[in-house]
Amino acid sequence: MKFDTFLRAAGQTPPAVVIQVSYANGLGVIRDLTREGVPVLALDADPKALGMYSRLAPGLVCPDPLADEEAFLTFLEELGRRLPRRAVVFPTHDEYIWPLSRHAERLSAWYSIPFSRWDVMQHLHDKRAQMEAAWRCGVDTPKTVFIAKGDDLEAAAAAVPYPALLKPVESLAFKSAYFHRALLDVPTPADLMRIHPKVEDLGLLMLQERVPGGDDELFSVGSYLDSSSRPLAVFTGHKIRQHPHGSGSCLMGVSRWDQELADAGVRLLKELRYWGVSQVEFKRDQRDGRYCLMEVNARHWKWHCLAAACRVNLSYAAYRDAIGRPFVARGQIDGPKWVVATKDVPLGLIEIARGQLDAGKWLRSYRGVRVDGVLTPRDPLPGIINTGRVAKRILLRQQRRKKVDL
Repeated sequence: MKFDTFLRAAGQTPPAVVIQVSYANGLGVIRDLTREGVPVLALDADPKALGMYSRLAPGLVCPDPLADEEAFLTFLEELGRRLPRRAVVFPTHDEYIWPLSRHAERLSAWYSIPFSRWDVMQHLHDKRAQMEAAWRCGVDTPKTVFIAKGDDLEAAAAAVPYPALLKPVESLAFKSAYFHRALLDVPTPADLMRIHPKVEDLGLLMLQERVPGGDDELFSVGSYLDSSSRPLAVFTGHKIRQHPHGSGSCLMGVSRWDQELADAGVRLLKELRYWGVSQVEFKRDQRDGRYCLMEVNARHWKWHCLAAACRVNLSYAAYRDAIGRPFVARGQIDGPKWVVATKDVPLGLIEIARGQLDAGKWLRSYRGVRVDGVLTPRDPLPGIINTGRVAKRILLRQQRRKKVDL
């Protein structure tokens, strides 16, 4: 779609602007909104982001807010003046959400921003605030302690069962310092003493027991809550596979309604006074069946478009609320699955070849797949490009191995 075509459509129907469209998060919002007839514009700091190739939305390159927040905000102001009416804005990653939340009033002449302002959002950004809110409202959590300085280390080491996990309270700290790793494994107290000096300058740290169970014990509550924290759309799903194992992103998930899970997630969001689309992730403790809070993502998550395929279109619920025509979503359909095949297939084949995965079980898991995070005939080019990029990475990896063997 050309930009001029988008502007004409936006003159008839309130448009949406989706920001950060590099992968399944942004692609899912584009596809879920355009399916409902909403004109969509895609923005990304990377001109090669997959969403920039979507036939459903024109793409514009915007400044990176991490590099220059003021340039990003000025760009949005200048774009807003070109739009025929106010647009509903959907940032899909934290680095875009935070400046929009902080400067919502500055941008309000041109954009409807359907999520919490910074006074609330900063608590969602703070994992300690998430944990403390869960304790106040009776949502189960793993055993957790906080390490502010070296003096806390010995007491913290003795307070948590092992194996444990070490996380920064500031969610991007480890990702920046440890090549996109959100947490570190701590098998023993001795490992904590060894690791801590390497990360003590990254702010307040959270030491947490590792809840027993595999990746298939992870569950999510996806929802849209309005500005009064009233749930207008709620979805629950079960993660089947993720990569890397133990702390990665979803490869396959299934729609599975669980009222207890939904109640816990919404109760926590209300305690946090949250407004917007979010994912609350839990892990089921194999020892007693409790759902223990893992984290709250105050945004769309990677496999959110499965909810829309199951009658719970979170993006459209947020859009409709933002334009003053709210509705309550219907109950979800159980059973459909989401996958990102361009990643799951090569990784699955590698694990099958290594004897780490049963081929029959892996093939049977594809029964019921209704949504791919990247591939779709309705919007084919992003999937084609992604497939080519994955194939190129695999080929380069094989070439490097051959050189090592020589």
